Amino acid sequence: MIIPIMFSEKLGMTPRLLRPILALTLILALAACSAEASTRTDTADEGPTTTATPVTAPSTIPAGVTLRVGDQFDFLQTVLGLSKQDQDLDYAVEYSAFVGGPPMLQAFQAGAIDTGFVFSTPLIFAQAAGQPIKAVAAWAPEQGNYGLVIAPGKTEIEDWADLAGKKVAFQKGTALEAVVLQNLDEAGLTLADITPVDLPATQISSALQSGSADAGVLTEPLTSAYLGGNPTAAEVAKSEAITDRTSLLIAGEPTLDDAGKSAALADYIQRLVRAYDYLEDHPEQIAQAVYVETYGLTPERAAELVEESGPTSFIELPGDILEQQQKLADLFHANGEIPEEIDVSQEFDTRFNDLVEEAAS
Repeated sequence: MIIPIMFSEKLGMTPRLLRPILALTLILALAACSAEASTRTDTADEGPTTTATPVTAPSTIPAGVTLRVGDQFDFLQTVLGLSKQDQDLDYAVEYSAFVGGPPMLQAFQAGAIDTGFVFSTPLIFAQAAGQPIKAVAAWAPEQGNYGLVIAPGKTEIEDWADLAGKKVAFQKGTALEAVVLQNLDEAGLTLADITPVDLPATQISSALQSGSADAGVLTEPLTSAYLGGNPTAAEVAKSEAITDRTSLLIAGEPTLDDAGKSAALADYIQRLVRAYDYLEDHPEQIAQAVYVETYGLTPERAAELVEESGPTSFIELPGDILEQQQKLADLFHANGEIPEEIDVSQEFDTRFNDLVEEAAS
């Protein structure tokens, strides 16, 4: 399930759902826990296969090491906690809470955190800004969950190609914009062919209902809530790019250069892989903890959403991500969102690939 966006506004939903909607950033990775956690062995045909010497699982971690982790709405803590992978650590973990990737990038810039998880778009903007941040692990469900939804009665819009001349709601600078850029490009369109309506994701439903937008990009559980209250609306298309559904664990170069912190990070990554492996066999825990208790969905709908995400794979970096990430970066540049072209192969540090494979097997 893919919800890699920052949310902070009310959506006009029931009181039970208003506060949980702030936590939608969780869903990309959490729903993925329902299915197979494995390590792909296939990599991209071009680009680097290693940018650093692979590390081995540390047998000991120096005393006094603290790994400062940027979390988004307790996602990492939830996954590790449900699987009991947060126990018996040989180092301290200090969590900081963030709402979306941009403020986390600011924390890296200030030297306040060592690692954290984001989605593909923030990593592109970090590289464009010259921040010394690398992706060190990645995972993605088989199916993404971003969809193009239409305003009530806008039945003339049947696909992305029908957006020419339309008002389209999404939040610029986030994964929502990445979804729009990629799918417009596939349809032979650009941002210049539409009228962007720049809104936080939680305001998109209201814009569609009021007629301020003809279409917009939503993801679960926002999609179900919107369609449930608007029977003449519809979801008319999905977005399938791997960058739309990939979670990235990122780390600052100072962390990777520090032997103690790097050893702790290696252990943390392996625990995360094992946590997904555990949750593969316990999908009901994700359904209950996230969709029912957090989002207020029915157990039946929660189970459906977990199942719909499909199998999840930990991805050998840069692997399958590289080509699509480069395409996305080029689109951001072509549309004036980043000032210069970038080579995204520099975004990945592959030293932990072997550890991911070891933990998955």
